[in-house]
Amino acid sequence: MKNDVKFSRSIIIILIAVLLLAIVTQIARSQFVLKFMDNSTVYEQSENVKLLKHEMKNNLSVNMTVSDKTADNTYCLVYDGVDELSVAIKDNTMQVLEYMKQPYRVVNMDKETFVFEECSAVLLTVSLEELEYDIDNMDEYVSEGGSLFVMRSSHPSDVMAQMYRKLGFVHFTHMIGEFGIELTSNVLIGLNGSSFTDNFIYNDIVAGELDDSIQLLAQTSGELPLMWKKEYGLGSFVIFNGSALDQKDFRGIISGGISLLTPDYMYPIFNTKIFYIDDFPAPFRMGRDEEIYKLYGKDIPSFFRDIWWPQMLSAANKYDLKYTAVTIQTYQDNVKSPFPRLDDEEKHNLISFGREVIKNEGEVGIHGYNHQSMQTNASIAKHFDYKAWPGADDMKASITAILEYLGEALPNYKPMSYVPPSNVLGPEGRKALTEAWPEMSVIASLYGIDPDNRAYVQEFEVAEDGVVEMPRITSGYFDTPYNVWFEANTVNSIGVFSHFLHPDDLLDKDRNRDRVWTDLYKDFEQLLNRVETNYPWLRSITSAEAAIDVAHLLQSELEIQYEGNRISAKSTTLAKEQYFILRTDKKIAEMNNCDVQQIDQNTYLVTAYEQNFSFELSR
Repeated sequence: MKNDVKFSRSIIIILIAVLLLAIVTQIARSQFVLKFMDNSTVYEQSENVKLLKHEMKNNLSVNMTVSDKTADNTYCLVYDGVDELSVAIKDNTMQVLEYMKQPYRVVNMDKETFVFEECSAVLLTVSLEELEYDIDNMDEYVSEGGSLFVMRSSHPSDVMAQMYRKLGFVHFTHMIGEFGIELTSNVLIGLNGSSFTDNFIYNDIVAGELDDSIQLLAQTSGELPLMWKKEYGLGSFVIFNGSALDQKDFRGIISGGISLLTPDYMYPIFNTKIFYIDDFPAPFRMGRDEEIYKLYGKDIPSFFRDIWWPQMLSAANKYDLKYTAVTIQTYQDNVKSPFPRLDDEEKHNLISFGREVIKNEGEVGIHGYNHQSMQTNASIAKHFDYKAWPGADDMKASITAILEYLGEALPNYKPMSYVPPSNVLGPEGRKALTEAWPEMSVIASLYGIDPDNRAYVQEFEVAEDGVVEMPRITSGYFDTPYNVWFEANTVNSIGVFSHFLHPDDLLDKDRNRDRVWTDLYKDFEQLLNRVETNYPWLRSITSAEAAIDVAHLLQSELEIQYEGNRISAKSTTLAKEQYFILRTDKKIAEMNNCDVQQIDQNTYLVTAYEQNFSFELSR
């Protein structure tokens, strides 16, 4: 009898527990919980960014650019205005210097002369042949303690014949085209020993042999010297023996070379790891995919709900990701208002998936009412099999529709990030966005160059209207050599990993490498594991959160002072923390208002907790 009573009590306890779990689950799904899923703090901070931009527009002294500054550590960027490659390298290097907040001045050798001694370091984008009458001055400048970055190869000439020993050559022969790169140093942080043999890296180089005193930084796949450092007298040369520094995906090499010009060099970075999921939450394609059904016995919507999304959440937890998911309401191609509301099933998906994104410290942004890029060019629209929008009014109406739809699904939540469909956005579309959606604080499109001039290509900047332009770098479920290369250069120059993918990439044989999801997910984990291994110091952050810190750095003034073994910095930033890369072969001693963490050989991440901070170095 006693056993029956105990058994009955156990059953009752279990039933009560199940009932309570059901109640908690229902509450978690309810509007009651969603009302507390607000992002007002981030929104208020983003609005302050816009206000600061407005104040800067009316106070030019606050908006002083780095190139306007005069300082003891001013670099000279030397170019030839009639040499296309020189101009292109100059333009690319200027952007790197702006991100690094390195004071510099630009010198056009075609129109003016410059004095080496007036430069803390010289960045030379012209061919050495053009220095025929300045060889002695250059020699004296470096030997007496100056630093010179030769940023391109030069045809063998009389100048090379006079300088080759000082530059580090034992002998040289002729120009040759070479593919690939092997990193023999950590000039790109975390990649010492890495090789890229693909043809996307090409350089015209001077073939030759280097002496034993040089520090080889990189060589070609054919093992010819590509980049090195040569001590000369009291100073040094950094040589890039190639022709590729005009390219955006070589900016890490540029910043790495700059950081080696002077000892104990420090420069600011954004320090962000951002991961976007485009077209999510969004309507899933109905029906079955035969490979998916064979593996899981599920149709496409059920697969994404029961298999794909739980595994994506698992990956986020394991590899420290915060997803920024950008939603669309429909895949219909309607570009004329009115834009109708859709069935409750899609709204339920938005509530369910959106809630879980937010609950896992992510962000929900907007991709559009539909997947029609917001621009009016019929030719561009045709290329993507889209429709061109008739005008701004229809665009604004579509944005209003998706904002209302998102507001009903996630009350009290303010979307702030916009990702243009297919990374295409016309000027009329951008204007329509800001007028219909004044809360928008981020546009995230593409960082890489588009040779066809269709994409909305960006730099990291705060636009005139206060919106933060914050491009994405790489994409996909798996690594490609080019993605790894471009990622490494971006991390090294500005400290940004920004990646995106589409859920349905896995259903397309061209985008999934003809691999089933079980194998593709392994590739995905390998990608995330590699990033975590190479750059464990990057901060996982959402798009809107990152934009606030990006804006604070871009809109702040920074002064770094090097006094003996002491490095100190003064900043006007409003950010709670600042981040820097430090290159030094010394040890870190006393720290004030900061923390210094080693992230590679002779390479450190400096985290500052106040506007003014300092630290000591010792042998």
